[in-house]
Amino acid sequence: MKTIKLILPFLLSLALFSQAFAKGEEVQAAEDSVIKITNSVSQELETNKAKIKSDPAALEALVRRRMLPFIDFDAMSKLTLGKFWKRATPDQRNRFKNAYREMLVKSYTKTMLRYIGAVIKPGNSAPKGRPGYVTVRTKVYPKGGSSLTANYDMRKKGGAWKAYNVEIAGINLIANFRTNFTREINQKGLEALISRLAHTKRSNRTKTFQPK
Repeated sequence: MKTIKLILPFLLSLALFSQAFAKGEEVQAAEDSVIKITNSVSQELETNKAKIKSDPAALEALVRRRMLPFIDFDAMSKLTLGKFWKRATPDQRNRFKNAYREMLVKSYTKTMLRYIGAVIKPGNSAPKGRPGYVTVRTKVYPKGGSSLTANYDMRKKGGAWKAYNVEIAGINLIANFRTNFTREINQKGLEALISRLAHTKRSNRTKTFQPK
């Protein structure tokens, strides 16, 4: 009995250490994923800046090829719609997700020109309180510009780390769009919002993301 009493605290401390180590591994893996993709995209922009500046289609193709696989649009769409996601039909959810994705692609494409050759460094990243979820904090150093923070909410999905939200210079993407979309849905309905986003996609006149 004395032996058991001596062993139990050791086993408990070992379990807690293992849990903390696992969380550390997750944070590092998520952070490595963000730093790798953002720096590689920045470097690719720098390498091909002449073509990218003269050909908007080339820049959009780069975004689709490099950034889309990095983003979890299912989670992003669900969080952005909030309570309206539960009320939406499967068809509405799918159409909203597709239109929302295209709007974000256009917005991101237009802002990327500001960060050609930027360097991204990790900050004080941390777990979000449950396995498979991490907030990756980074610092962006644009060429000839002031540094800014860019934080990514990440979750592990299908063995890969994907971003489902981003906060740039204190502006939270999901919170911003959820506020605007909620106002529009309350006034005109979800179907009207989806139609507007889809029309914007077709007309290729999406405005750059400018949070209020």
